[in-house]
Amino acid sequence: MSTHSLQINGLVIDRGSTRIVDDFDLALVPGEYCVVLGPSGCGKSTLLHCIAGLLEAARGSIAIDGYDVTRVTARKRDVGLLFQHDTMYPHLTVEQTLQIACRANLRRRPSATETNQKIQSILQTLNLDPAWLPRRPETLSGGQRRRVALAKTLIREPSVCLLDEPMAAIDRLAAESLMQHLAEVSGQTESTTFVHVTHDGDEAMRLADKIVVMSNGCILQSGTPQEIYQSPNCTDVALALGSPPCNLLPLDEVLRSCSQLGEAFQSSPPDSTNELALMIRPEAIQLVEPDLNEKAMPTVTELGMWQFPVTLLERRDLGGRHLLRLQLIGSENSPPLSATTFQESIPHETGTRWICQVPVSDLRVVAKSPQHSTPGTSKTCGGTES
Repeated sequence: MSTHSLQINGLVIDRGSTRIVDDFDLALVPGEYCVVLGPSGCGKSTLLHCIAGLLEAARGSIAIDGYDVTRVTARKRDVGLLFQHDTMYPHLTVEQTLQIACRANLRRRPSATETNQKIQSILQTLNLDPAWLPRRPETLSGGQRRRVALAKTLIREPSVCLLDEPMAAIDRLAAESLMQHLAEVSGQTESTTFVHVTHDGDEAMRLADKIVVMSNGCILQSGTPQEIYQSPNCTDVALALGSPPCNLLPLDEVLRSCSQLGEAFQSSPPDSTNELALMIRPEAIQLVEPDLNEKAMPTVTELGMWQFPVTLLERRDLGGRHLLRLQLIGSENSPPLSATTFQESIPHETGTRWICQVPVSDLRVVAKSPQHSTPGTSKTCGGTES
């Protein structure tokens, strides 16, 4: 028996003459929570629909609990699918909806008593109000319907639970509550594997055991949240996580202004740097007051700090921390840098000059993503579905 609850090999999905998903591989163990992250149109929803059996694969295979289900009909696959838009039965009450979903368990049809027990359990797990049970969907708010739809997906205890943008179309407070419940549910179950698709990097970081970053139907990188955040392999992956997004500077321009930086890297960058970017996370940036007796120039200190002069363009308070926009002095045509800091010493006064410093150990060299780089550096494919 396979140790993987979900295994996808070389999956290709076409829509007419357009390739939506190309050569997709994924292997998840029971209980693992995987978030597929990417922009609208990259093929995320199409991937879920194919796993669920709603769409046919052009090539490749899908196995659930070691059984090949590539050509198995949707109703015979042990999966639960939460659609991007709620799919509750409009003529049924919440209780009736949950009863039908509970009886859809492919492994064992529960008795009426067991069904009632499971409904009470899922109400408690997702903090659903029992007063909702006799109500129909039109009497519930968007956040309430979303939580009921999630309960409907989970109550059948599928081997694989597919979540299509579960936080979509609900307010921030409801989304926060739903994320908390999802984290608790995934931590409690050891049998259900989750595949959750979103374009929100914060969701991915909070929930995932594994993140798969997609673009144009292809996998750019997969790994733990820490691996993806700290060591992205290209600029699209770097930008997928973090709020505000990371800063990206052309590596060749940076090295021209500070040759010491190239020497400070643990491993020297390639000879050709025009297709590489230097990634700086906003939280890695610190500001220090300049020495008025010295002309500020980019340098690397003995303590391993890369320093360069900047002008403060803007400071905004974010409730306990501050968002700064900084302009590199000497590179006024480059886009401003974003920084987040808890330093209370930074004034609101704009136009002031500072020394920006970043630990060299926090810098990362990443390849520019396919649309910005030489053709052939990464496989790309067309995609029109989300």
